[in-house]
Formats: sequence, C-alpha cells, structure tokens
Amino acid sequence: MANRRLMTLIWIFTEKFGLIFLSMITFVVYARLLTPTELGVGTVIIAIVEMVGLLYSSVLEDPLVRLEKMDDRHVSTVFWFSVLISLASIVLISGAAVLYTDSAALQWMTAIASVKILFTLMARVYVAEMRRSSNFKRLASRTLLGKIAGGIGGILVALWGFGPWAVIAQALIMDMVSTAVLMLADRRRIAFRIDGPILRQLLGTGTPVAINVLSSQALQRGVNVVLGMTAGAHAVGMFNLAMRIIDLPRSAIYNGLMSYALPVFARRSSDPPRLIGIINDSTAISGFLLTPFFLGIALTAEDVILLIFGAKWAPAIPMLQVLAVTAALGNLAMYATTALVAVNHTRLTLKAEVTTTLLALVLVYGLGPIYGGMGAALALLVRMLVITPLQIRGLNTAIGYGWGAFVDASYRSVIASLVMAAVVLALSAHLHLQGFMHLVADIAIGAVTYALAYSVLHPRWPQEFKLVFTAR
Repeated sequence: MANRRLMTLIWIFTEKFGLIFLSMITFVVYARLLTPTELGVGTVIIAIVEMVGLLYSSVLEDPLVRLEKMDDRHVSTVFWFSVLISLASIVLISGAAVLYTDSAALQWMTAIASVKILFTLMARVYVAEMRRSSNFKRLASRTLLGKIAGGIGGILVALWGFGPWAVIAQALIMDMVSTAVLMLADRRRIAFRIDGPILRQLLGTGTPVAINVLSSQALQRGVNVVLGMTAGAHAVGMFNLAMRIIDLPRSAIYNGLMSYALPVFARRSSDPPRLIGIINDSTAISGFLLTPFFLGIALTAEDVILLIFGAKWAPAIPMLQVLAVTAALGNLAMYATTALVAVNHTRLTLKAEVTTTLLALVLVYGLGPIYGGMGAALALLVRMLVITPLQIRGLNTAIGYGWGAFVDASYRSVIASLVMAAVVLALSAHLHLQGFMHLVADIAIGAVTYALAYSVLHPRWPQEFKLVFTAR
C-alpha cells in the first residue's frame, strides 16, 4: 500500500513538475520576445476563456470522482452535455467580442481562443475516470505531451512576430493535443444520450464546488480582466509575469496534491478523527516544503526577475514579493476546500469564498488605476488574510477541525521560515557577490538555516513524515 501511494504521487508530480519546467521555458521566451502589453492582451483573452472552461469542469468532474460507481449513463450524459454547452459558449463569447471591441484582431483572437473550452470539457469524463482509478501515469503523459506541443507552437508563433497570438496558440494546442491523447487511448463509443435525472444530480452536487472554484480562479484570471479594464494591458503584463512566477509552481504542486487528496479524504469522510489526522499530516508536510519555498521567492525576487527575465520587467519585483508572501500564507489552509468537497459540505464556505473574491475584485478596480499591478497584488493579499480564518471555521463546523489542529499543523514551518528570512536578510547584503552567484548563495543560506531551524523545532520530522505513507 505504501509503495502504491508513493508511485501515485510520483506520477502526479512527474506531470506537475514537468509542466513547471516546460511552462518556465515558454514563459521566459515570451518575456524576452513579447512586450508587457502584448503579453497582457493574450493573458486577458485566455483568462476569460479559461474561467468559463473551469466553471463547467468543476461542475462535472469532481462529482464524477466522488460517485461510488460511474457507469455508461454518467459518461454519455457528461460528455454530450459538455459538447453542447461548449458550442453554446463559443458562440456567446465570440458574439460578445464583436459587441465589445471594434478591433478585428481582438475579435478573431477571442473567437479562436474560445474553442479551447470544447477540448477542455470533452476531456472531463476521461480525466475523472483516471482519477477514480488512480491512473495518474496516463494523466501525466497526456498533459506533458499537450504542454510540449503547445509550448513549441506558442514559441514558433512568438518567433514569427505575432505577439499575443503566441499565448493563445499555446493554450489552444495544449488542450487539443491533451484531449486527443486521452480519446485515442480510450476508444470507447459514447452513445448520444443525456440522462436528465443524472445530469440534475451532478449539477446539484457540482454547482457549489464550481462556485468555490470560480471564486478562486477569479483571483487568478478575473483579476487580470479587471486590471486590464482599469489599468491597461501593460499593467496586466507586469502583474502577470509576477503572478506566473508564483502560479506555475503553486498550481502544479497544489493541483497534484489535490488530485491525490480528494479520493484519499473521501475514503475517510465517514470517520472525522481519521480525516482530521490526514489533513493535519498533509498540511504539515506541504507546509514544510512550500512555506519556505514561497518565502524564499520573496527574498530573491530581485535577482530572479533581473537575471532571468531582464531589466524591462523590474517594476514587477515588488508585485512578486507581495504575491510570494500571499502564497506562503495560503499553505496554512490549503486543504480546506478539498476536505469540504470530500465530506460534501462546500456550502459552508460558499458565501465566504464569493464575498472575499468580490472584495478582491473591488479592491483591484479601485487600486488598479492608482498602483497598477501592485494594486492587484495587494488585493490578493487582503483576500488571503480574510478567507483563511473563514475556511478554518467551515472545517470546524463540518468535521471539528479547530484552531488547535490548525496551529499544530503549521507553526513549525512558519517559525522556521521566519528564522530563514531573518538570516538571509541579515547576510545577503554582506556577501559581496553579484548575479547568479548572489542568488545561489542566498538560496544555500536559506536552505541550511531552514533545515536547522525546523530540526530544532521538530527533531523527529523524517520518521513522522514517513509514517504518512504507511499509516492511516
């Protein structure tokens, strides 16, 4: 059992870290070849399209994963409903673009980008079935192949000088190839049938999940849209570079962890004490790795941006620092939504998710014209500070996960990370090094300091972390 868990996680993170590597390559190329305005235009268009795709995906996929048994009726219902709703969305988005802008280029970019929704939703039944069977090897293969194809296509478009089309080409090709790989591997014939009662059941279960996901994704995609409306495409480009540096590793790691965590939590949903135990263990291990990682990005933000992306992106440095601190705080309750999905109590935090997201968007709308991308970064920080205690309150109501468990799972990684930050800040200016050597020295000092501080706080951490894969 322990070996199976480890192999499952290995395949999950083969996919996710492979995506980080490939995404960083393409993103560095875009940062070198595109202007902030060109990057901003492509980002806003893809953000709109992906918000629609993610909304439908969340309604349909997670309820399928939670089913005790998924038969052909569920498959055909979800597949053909996905196709129909995708085609309708493509028409609506393309029509809205014609009404919103007089630019033929923007109209064509929006219309072509919206086709991504079709490929995203067609894949849902295949992805859900593989998650249910823990077939993360195939999931990893299809995503990596899609990312490679999309990255190559996007880079070629950028090299040919088509600007924002590069961002659109990458996203569209990636989803198209990923879906084709899944369908070729599973050549089942899906009957054209939509079962009304099954569809209503899935929509009823999935709608609260989708609202939570949409609320979360609005922070990553909706913020870009609002910022573009108020501060312009240049501000979106700057903010998006900082956000992507954080979001590439965070999304890859978080999505991998949540893909594994949901079925694990669901199997323990009827036993709250065991569920609390696995949430605590998972939070402690994730915080051990991720809290110093994101705080380290904040400490090295200047070197990272100037050395990798170039001086034209220097205004993004303070944005990156704020977003990195926000991501570090997000580790404290990272499993809250997944745990609530597992016990079917997502409604407990629904109002909080929606309200805090609206708060963040209002702050972006107000601060964007004054502070540009920094206004968006500060809005996300405020939202994180407000939503975290509300998520813990929801978990406490659902399964009895209180503040004591919350603090116990996180305090060691937080204290050790703060010690790391203090030491790096104290020594960094006195290293008399420049360029990549300065960056490497800061990373080395931070890693050693954090390891020592955490070991002082928790001497038996290797043995206890190992037990997570062999117990419960």
